[in-house]
This record gives sequence, structure tokens and C-alpha cells, in this order.
Amino acid sequence: LSVFIILVSFAFSSYNVGQTISISDQQLTKEVCYGHSLNAGDDFSLYDLNGAYNGGEYHVIFLDLSATW
Repeated sequence: LSVFIILVSFAFSSYNVGQTISISDQQLTKEVCYGHSLNAGDDFSLYDLNGAYNGGEYHVIFLDLSATW
């Protein structure tokens, strides 16, 4: 069962390490639930951090996604 779950999780992953996030995925807007520089309830989009579309202000981003199930 564990092997099946691991294989299924890899089959549905969209990105791998080092890949660039597509523009359509960057334009998705999500509500912030906790953050240091953004307050809870603010909207967040990776598109706002893309220098090619925000007036030339580029950013390096490290995403750490975690879940507690």
C-alpha cells in the first residue's frame, strides 16, 4: 500500500526540482493564512514577484510546502 501511495503521488506531481513555474500557475491568487511580510487574509500571487511582469523587480524564491495530516 505504501509503494502504491508513493507512486501515485509522483504520477500527479506537476513540477520537479529546478523547474520554472508556468505563467498560468504564477497568476493563481491564494489567500495568506500565515506570513512574515504579508498579513493573514492578504492575497498572494507569484506573478507579483516576477520581474518580467512587475516592472523589473526580480526575486529569488524558496518554496517550502508542508502539510500536517
